[in-house]
Amino acid sequence: MLPLSRTVALSFAVPAGPFAALTVTSANAFHHMDMEQLKPFLDLPLFAVGQGTAQAARKAGFGSVIDGGGDAVRLAATMQRELPEKARILYLAGRVRQPVFEDQMRAAKLDMHVVDVYDTETIAYTAASLQTALGDAPFAAVMLYSGVAATSFVDAMRRVEPPFDKKTRFLCISLRVADRLPPVWRANALVADHPDEEGLFRLFAKL
Repeated sequence: MLPLSRTVALSFAVPAGPFAALTVTSANAFHHMDMEQLKPFLDLPLFAVGQGTAQAARKAGFGSVIDGGGDAVRLAATMQRELPEKARILYLAGRVRQPVFEDQMRAAKLDMHVVDVYDTETIAYTAASLQTALGDAPFAAVMLYSGVAATSFVDAMRRVEPPFDKKTRFLCISLRVADRLPPVWRANALVADHPDEEGLFRLFAKL
């Protein structure tokens, strides 16, 4: 395992309600929050991007949790189906994020209010420490969980001689992640059939 980033809590204020629902696109939101602030909202439906985030929401105390299907586009479509137009929604987000979810929600004419509850910081490695961590033996596979991770990974590998050969496969949770790789690695990329950890682990059967 090579952690390339860490998440840190941000100070935030919850805007005044009422809200029809909450939404979360990463379980990290629950790791960096004072849940006292959310007690008034625990009875509202919470739309989670996928199974892992849904489990974290239930653990945090939310009683009505809807699994959005595994990615931002499916989540937005689920919310559009389940909520009336212009419904007021509270989005507990990370500061570093892709715009696709917010774009989809605007297109769905849902009134989403975004609160940044955590940030993502890059972990700095020296070239020597990176090379030591990677070693010399070629990797059979590299697992990439997000577009942010893929970008950080590519940037880090530019500073060393990465131990990858023509047999190394790059296991990507989505096509968007695979598209962050340089062409020579993208040619050896495998994309999960569903954008979650279970889909990612199923790729091992293809090695």
